[in-house]
Amino acid sequence: MPQTLNIGVCIFPGVTLSDFIPCIEVLAGLNNADHPVFGPMMGEVPYRTKFDYIAPTMDPVLSLNGECAPTINPTTTYAKAIASGKQYDIIWVPAGPVPDEKGNVHLPDGLKEFLTERGPKAKYICSVCGGSLILAVVGLLSGKKATTNKALYRPIVAASPKDIEWVAKARWVIDGNVWTSSGVSAGTDMAIAFTEHLAGTRAARFLRGFIEIREAPQDDDPFAEFHGLV
Repeated sequence: MPQTLNIGVCIFPGVTLSDFIPCIEVLAGLNNADHPVFGPMMGEVPYRTKFDYIAPTMDPVLSLNGECAPTINPTTTYAKAIASGKQYDIIWVPAGPVPDEKGNVHLPDGLKEFLTERGPKAKYICSVCGGSLILAVVGLLSGKKATTNKALYRPIVAASPKDIEWVAKARWVIDGNVWTSSGVSAGTDMAIAFTEHLAGTRAARFLRGFIEIREAPQDDDPFAEFHGLV
Protein backbone atom coordinates (compact mmCIF):
# COMPACT_ATOMS: atom_id res chain seq x y z
CA MET A 1 0.00 0.00 0.00
CA PRO A 2 1.31 3.49 -0.81
CA GLN A 3 2.34 5.71 2.09
CA THR A 4 0.77 9.17 2.50
CA LEU A 5 3.25 12.00 2.97
CA ASN A 6 1.88 14.89 5.02
CA ILE A 7 3.25 18.16 3.66
CA GLY A 8 3.15 21.41 5.61
CA VAL A 9 3.37 24.50 3.42
CA CYS A 10 4.41 27.59 5.34
CA ILE A 11 2.53 30.69 4.22
CA PHE A 12 2.30 34.22 5.58
CA PRO A 13 1.50 37.76 4.43
CA GLY A 14 3.90 38.72 1.65
CA VAL A 15 4.56 35.14 0.53
CA THR A 16 5.59 34.53 -3.09
CA LEU A 17 2.84 32.41 -4.67
CA SER A 18 5.04 30.96 -7.41
CA ASP A 19 7.42 29.62 -4.78
CA PHE A 20 4.91 26.99 -3.77
CA ILE A 21 1.82 26.73 -6.00
CA PRO A 22 3.55 25.17 -9.07
CA CYS A 23 5.68 23.01 -6.77
CA ILE A 24 2.67 21.75 -4.84
CA GLU A 25 0.91 20.90 -8.10
CA VAL A 26 3.92 18.77 -9.01
CA LEU A 27 3.91 16.99 -5.64
CA ALA A 28 0.14 16.58 -5.73
CA GLY A 29 0.61 14.97 -9.12
CA LEU A 30 1.82 11.84 -7.33
CA ASN A 31 -1.83 11.26 -6.45
CA ASN A 32 -2.51 10.75 -10.16
CA ALA A 33 -1.11 7.27 -9.67
CA ASP A 34 -4.67 6.35 -8.65
CA HIS A 35 -6.18 7.81 -11.83
CA PRO A 36 -7.46 5.16 -14.28
CA VAL A 37 -5.79 6.87 -17.27
CA PHE A 38 -2.71 8.53 -15.75
CA GLY A 39 -1.84 5.82 -13.26
CA PRO A 40 -0.59 3.24 -15.80
CA MET A 41 1.63 5.94 -17.35
CA MET A 42 3.32 6.62 -14.03
CA GLY A 43 4.15 3.09 -12.99
CA GLU A 44 4.40 2.01 -9.37
CA VAL A 45 4.33 5.10 -7.13
CA PRO A 46 5.07 4.45 -3.43
CA TYR A 47 3.67 7.73 -2.10
CA ARG A 48 0.55 9.87 -2.08
CA THR A 49 0.50 13.44 -0.78
CA LYS A 50 -1.71 15.49 1.53
CA PHE A 51 -1.25 19.17 2.31
CA ASP A 52 -1.76 21.72 5.07
CA TYR A 53 -1.32 25.43 4.42
CA ILE A 54 -0.06 26.86 7.69
CA ALA A 55 -0.24 30.58 8.48
CA PRO A 56 -0.07 32.95 11.48
CA THR A 57 -3.89 33.21 11.55
CA MET A 58 -6.82 31.71 9.67
CA ASP A 59 -7.34 34.94 7.73
CA PRO A 60 -6.84 34.76 3.95
CA VAL A 61 -3.17 35.40 3.16
CA LEU A 62 -2.30 38.32 0.90
CA SER A 63 0.79 37.52 -1.18
CA LEU A 64 3.80 39.60 -2.21
CA ASN A 65 1.80 41.23 -5.01
CA GLY A 66 -1.00 42.29 -2.68
CA GLU A 67 -4.48 42.69 -4.07
CA CYS A 68 -3.26 42.08 -7.62
CA ALA A 69 -3.00 38.36 -6.85
CA PRO A 70 -5.36 35.76 -5.36
CA THR A 71 -5.41 35.21 -1.62
CA ILE A 72 -4.65 31.84 -0.04
CA ASN A 73 -6.86 30.29 2.61
CA PRO A 74 -4.88 28.60 5.41
CA THR A 75 -5.98 25.20 6.66
CA THR A 76 -4.42 25.71 10.10
CA THR A 77 -2.21 28.08 12.08
CA TYR A 78 1.32 27.65 13.37
CA ALA A 79 0.05 27.60 16.94
CA LYS A 80 -2.59 24.96 16.17
CA ALA A 81 -0.10 22.87 14.21
CA ILE A 82 2.24 22.82 17.20
CA ALA A 83 -0.55 22.15 19.71
CA SER A 84 -1.93 19.28 17.63
CA GLY A 85 1.31 17.35 17.88
CA LYS A 86 1.10 16.55 14.16
CA GLN A 87 4.45 15.89 12.54
CA TYR A 88 4.81 16.75 8.87
CA ASP A 89 6.89 14.49 6.66
CA ILE A 90 7.82 17.41 4.41
CA ILE A 91 7.96 21.10 5.27
CA TRP A 92 7.90 23.48 2.29
CA VAL A 93 9.11 27.06 2.87
CA PRO A 94 8.63 29.74 0.18
CA ALA A 95 10.15 33.23 0.27
CA GLY A 96 8.99 35.65 2.90
CA PRO A 97 10.53 38.72 4.52
CA VAL A 98 13.80 40.14 3.19
CA PRO A 99 16.42 41.67 5.49
CA ASP A 100 15.73 45.26 6.51
CA GLU A 101 18.23 48.09 6.06
CA LYS A 102 20.12 46.89 9.15
CA GLY A 103 20.21 43.29 7.99
CA ASN A 104 17.59 42.10 10.47
CA VAL A 105 14.98 39.51 9.52
CA HIS A 106 11.52 39.75 11.08
CA LEU A 107 9.67 36.46 10.81
CA PRO A 108 5.86 36.14 10.78
CA ASP A 109 4.21 35.25 14.09
CA GLY A 110 4.54 31.59 14.99
CA LEU A 111 6.76 30.61 12.06
CA LYS A 112 10.02 30.38 14.03
CA GLU A 113 8.38 28.35 16.78
CA PHE A 114 6.80 25.97 14.27
CA LEU A 115 10.02 25.40 12.31
CA THR A 116 12.10 25.02 15.46
CA GLU A 117 9.65 22.48 16.86
CA ARG A 118 8.74 20.50 13.74
CA GLY A 119 11.69 21.06 11.37
CA PRO A 120 14.25 18.75 13.02
CA LYS A 121 11.75 15.86 13.00
CA ALA A 122 10.68 16.21 9.36
CA LYS A 123 11.82 13.68 6.77
CA TYR A 124 12.52 16.51 4.34
CA ILE A 125 12.71 20.30 4.44
CA CYS A 126 12.46 22.21 1.16
CA SER A 127 12.79 25.93 0.50
CA VAL A 128 12.38 28.02 -2.63
CA CYS A 129 13.99 31.38 -3.33
CA GLY A 130 14.33 33.44 -0.13
CA GLY A 131 12.72 30.67 1.89
CA SER A 132 16.28 29.56 2.58
CA LEU A 133 16.79 32.76 4.59
CA ILE A 134 13.97 31.67 6.89
CA LEU A 135 15.60 28.26 7.33
CA ALA A 136 18.93 29.96 7.96
CA VAL A 137 17.81 32.31 10.71
CA VAL A 138 15.98 29.55 12.61
CA GLY A 139 19.08 27.34 12.50
CA LEU A 140 17.92 24.64 10.08
CA LEU A 141 20.76 25.28 7.61
CA SER A 142 23.58 25.29 10.12
CA GLY A 143 26.53 23.24 8.87
CA LYS A 144 24.85 22.67 5.49
CA LYS A 145 25.23 23.73 1.87
CA ALA A 146 22.38 25.81 0.47
CA THR A 147 21.43 28.23 -2.26
CA THR A 148 18.87 30.99 -2.71
CA ASN A 149 17.55 33.65 -5.10
CA LYS A 150 20.55 35.18 -6.86
CA ALA A 151 19.04 38.68 -7.00
CA LEU A 152 19.01 38.72 -3.18
CA TYR A 153 21.98 36.42 -2.68
CA ARG A 154 24.30 38.98 -1.10
CA PRO A 155 21.88 40.42 1.50
CA ILE A 156 20.59 36.94 2.35
CA VAL A 157 24.10 35.60 2.93
CA ALA A 158 24.98 38.69 4.97
CA ALA A 159 21.89 38.29 7.18
CA SER A 160 22.42 34.56 7.77
CA PRO A 161 24.51 32.74 10.37
CA LYS A 162 28.10 32.19 9.27
CA ASP A 163 28.02 28.41 9.60
CA ILE A 164 26.26 27.88 6.24
CA GLU A 165 28.10 27.06 3.00
CA TRP A 166 26.20 29.11 0.42
CA VAL A 167 26.49 27.93 -3.19
CA ALA A 168 26.42 30.87 -5.61
CA LYS A 169 25.89 28.86 -8.81
CA ALA A 170 23.21 26.20 -8.47
CA ARG A 171 19.64 25.73 -9.64
CA TRP A 172 19.08 23.82 -6.42
CA VAL A 173 21.22 22.23 -3.70
CA ILE A 174 20.67 19.03 -1.71
CA ASP A 175 22.36 18.48 1.63
CA GLY A 176 21.05 15.47 3.51
CA ASN A 177 17.29 15.89 3.88
CA VAL A 178 17.35 19.62 3.11
CA TRP A 179 16.62 20.85 -0.44
CA THR A 180 17.03 24.55 -1.28
CA SER A 181 16.41 26.17 -4.66
CA SER A 182 17.34 29.39 -6.38
CA GLY A 183 14.74 31.98 -7.35
CA VAL A 184 11.05 31.23 -7.95
CA SER A 185 10.93 29.12 -11.14
CA ALA A 186 13.90 27.07 -9.93
CA GLY A 187 11.57 25.73 -7.26
CA THR A 188 9.52 23.88 -9.87
CA ASP A 189 12.66 22.29 -11.30
CA MET A 190 13.61 21.23 -7.78
CA ALA A 191 10.10 19.86 -7.20
CA ILE A 192 10.42 17.63 -10.29
CA ALA A 193 13.80 16.37 -9.07
CA PHE A 194 12.31 15.81 -5.62
CA THR A 195 9.46 13.71 -7.03
CA GLU A 196 12.04 11.64 -8.91
CA HIS A 197 13.86 11.13 -5.62
CA LEU A 198 10.61 10.03 -3.97
CA ALA A 199 8.89 8.07 -6.72
CA GLY A 200 11.42 7.27 -9.42
CA THR A 201 12.22 8.40 -12.95
CA ARG A 202 9.05 7.14 -14.64
CA ALA A 203 6.66 9.08 -12.41
CA ALA A 204 8.80 12.24 -12.55
CA ARG A 205 9.06 12.00 -16.34
CA PHE A 206 5.28 11.70 -16.61
CA LEU A 207 4.76 14.77 -14.41
CA ARG A 208 7.36 16.78 -16.36
CA GLY A 209 5.69 15.90 -19.64
CA PHE A 210 2.21 16.55 -18.27
CA ILE A 211 3.00 20.11 -17.20
CA GLU A 212 5.47 20.57 -20.08
CA ILE A 213 8.40 21.91 -18.10
CA ARG A 214 11.83 21.64 -19.69
CA GLU A 215 14.51 19.67 -17.90
CA ALA A 216 17.12 21.72 -16.05
CA PRO A 217 20.04 20.13 -14.19
CA GLN A 218 21.22 21.35 -10.80
CA ASP A 219 24.11 23.39 -12.19
CA ASP A 220 22.01 25.17 -14.85
CA ASP A 221 22.10 28.61 -13.22
CA PRO A 222 22.65 31.51 -15.64
CA PHE A 223 21.42 33.96 -13.02
CA ALA A 224 24.54 33.55 -10.90
CA GLU A 225 26.47 35.18 -13.74
CA PHE A 226 23.61 37.60 -14.49
CA HIS A 227 23.89 38.97 -10.95
CA GLY A 228 27.69 38.99 -10.92
CA LEU A 229 28.15 36.19 -8.39
CA VAL A 230 30.55 34.14 -10.53
